[in-house]
Amino acid sequence: MALSRVADQSAAAVDESVDEALHLLGDPLRDVGRGDRVVIKPNMFQRKPGFRTSPELLLAVAKRASERGAEVFVAERTQVLKEILDGSPVHRYAKVVSFDDRPLRIVQVPDARSLRVPVSMPDIVLDCDFFIGAPQLRTHSSVILTNAMKNLVGLFPGFTTRIVHMAGVEECIVDLNQLRPQHLVVCDAMTVVEGNYPMAGHTREDVGLIAASRNAVAMDVAMAAVAGVAPEELAYLRDAAQRGLGPLDLREIDVRGASVEDVSFTIDRAPAVIAPPREGVHVHADTACEDCRRWLSAALHMLHDELMEYPGEITIVSGPMERLPELRGAVVLVGNALYEHREAGVYLEGCPPRAIQVAGLRHAMGQTVSGPERTQFRVPTRDAQDTGALAWPAPEELV
Repeated sequence: MALSRVADQSAAAVDESVDEALHLLGDPLRDVGRGDRVVIKPNMFQRKPGFRTSPELLLAVAKRASERGAEVFVAERTQVLKEILDGSPVHRYAKVVSFDDRPLRIVQVPDARSLRVPVSMPDIVLDCDFFIGAPQLRTHSSVILTNAMKNLVGLFPGFTTRIVHMAGVEECIVDLNQLRPQHLVVCDAMTVVEGNYPMAGHTREDVGLIAASRNAVAMDVAMAAVAGVAPEELAYLRDAAQRGLGPLDLREIDVRGASVEDVSFTIDRAPAVIAPPREGVHVHADTACEDCRRWLSAALHMLHDELMEYPGEITIVSGPMERLPELRGAVVLVGNALYEHREAGVYLEGCPPRAIQVAGLRHAMGQTVSGPERTQFRVPTRDAQDTGALAWPAPEELV
């Protein structure tokens, strides 16, 4: 694991830092040969400035793989990365493609714990000779922190990332890393995303780090420590270590370059305490899993003002229970565990739901939601209305 400081975010400074990090690792691209197919997977499906992997980092990595004689692809779900990289010099060294445009292959995830049914994966990911992850370090309202391992959720094209939430995010992250291990991870921690992401969130531009590792678990353990998060807090890291995919203890990782202590900072986490903003907002979530509780905490934080202004009562329920509590006013059911009670109110499936499903809470309060948002929650059959042909949300919103 290598940590390199970046003087600034210019192409020259990023190139120098990437070169240092790869040198500290002993030149991991020496394994790339002429004619090999190399795929670089960034986190680049959102247009909002700062909420994506640095194009300069992609340029530095793609250039070095291309110099080895490889056929290089920079690939991500949706067409957004093509817009962001339009005119970028990365095109000199790599083909920029969307997984949405690639043929898919049905595969079975080996030894899966959540993705136990065959799934569709882009052929280019399954067939490449060398797979490089290029994530951006971020907080997350449900799983606390995301980086190298969760970046693979973006292997599902378009809106099909939904399957991960239906099956259970934490174990699905590890399942995907079993299916397609990363030969190299180069992490963008120059600008990080923190706060109540993906429901909201903001950027922090003063971190100034690039990290590289041959092991995604080691990368995430070290970067969690850099961000002031104990790796043991992250369920997917505990699971990955238990499955033998990498170490959970920072002491087992050879950190080269800058030390974790010298570059550490405290990332601004998403809210994690369920706090109803007023009387009349009734929350019953004692039996909910931690991911759904964190999602609910983030949703209440995001909708604080709207819940304060809503004149009626609302009952929000999450977690397995044989009998529902007393339901007052509008009713919202959060999470897969309440499927059997789905007719009792607005139902948000997932473990946890996705950020876009906050629209279900707004709908329950009588607010107008868009057609695409309306596809993201279920209303009781007795209350359902014919909404006609509904468009899917923009894939960049499906987080």
